[in-house]
Amino acid sequence: MRRYHLSKKKIKEIKKALLMDVWVDGTYEVVEGEVVVVLVDGVPAYFLYDGYYLPTVILLLNVNYDRKFVTVDMGAVKHVLNGANVFAAGIVDADPNIRNGDAVYVRDIKYGKPLAVGIALMDGMEMKSSKTGAAVKNLHYYGDKITKYP
Repeated sequence: MRRYHLSKKKIKEIKKALLMDVWVDGTYEVVEGEVVVVLVDGVPAYFLYDGYYLPTVILLLNVNYDRKFVTVDMGAVKHVLNGANVFAAGIVDADPNIRNGDAVYVRDIKYGKPLAVGIALMDGMEMKSSKTGAAVKNLHYYGDKITKYP
């Protein structure tokens, strides 16, 4: 595992490669291992997926971000936290501005806390109205290897 500080130029590149407009300031480091993770002040804040950076669940728990959300019922929470994709049957609400392929975060209905980050497999309106099929590809969830960095 390799860990190093980032230059201002590289930080700007990461900011441009974000799929969700969640940004925090601080001291930036990268940990290159099985997954590339950007630490901000020593906390996992972003991870690299397919050439783009996505916020971690840890970052989303610490900022006020209310766009690109998918809300699931409490029956789906256990499955999401075990890394399962999110299926339309468990979705109770979704941001109507979500488009297929967008980066999204999954939250629970009871507390509204972020559980996972993924890629939408259908539009937000379709997620709310459909009762079958996979709706979100789960890329990172609370308690996985990314949340345990460094």
